Amino acid sequence: MAKLSKKELKKGKEILGGVIVLCWVVAIIIGIGVFTFNIDQILNEICLGPFHFPMPSQQFSIVFLAIYVAELVGIYMRKSFAIPLGRAVLVVTMVFFFPVGTIFGAILWKRINDPVAKKYLNYKESEEEEEEDEDEDKD
Repeated sequence: MAKLSKKELKKGKEILGGVIVLCWVVAIIIGIGVFTFNIDQILNEICLGPFHFPMPSQQFSIVFLAIYVAELVGIYMRKSFAIPLGRAVLVVTMVFFFPVGTIFGAILWKRINDPVAKKYLNYKESEEEEEEDEDEDKD
């Protein structure tokens, strides 16, 4: 884990603040849905005219909850897997919470790909880029 100054740590936390808030809000909403799933017995599907939309299963909701919680854990522990998982979380948010989730996902996509956020989470793109950086430092 790279040593970062207090200023860099503060900047990294500040950049990832929106992603953290989004993950908490969605995890709480999904958690409430998981714990109140006895409504599923009453309402198996939503009918809007000729269209029938089935309710997601409880296992499906638990998987989504686990993805958001894993992202929160990754950010709080400053693990490098939080970057690709954060991208996956944003894609899931954009797809399943269509109009609002797409707007928030697009805004937060820039933040999760910010170089300061990647440095804060110790994320390295690939070994090739590290070698190129070392070669440039030698020249």
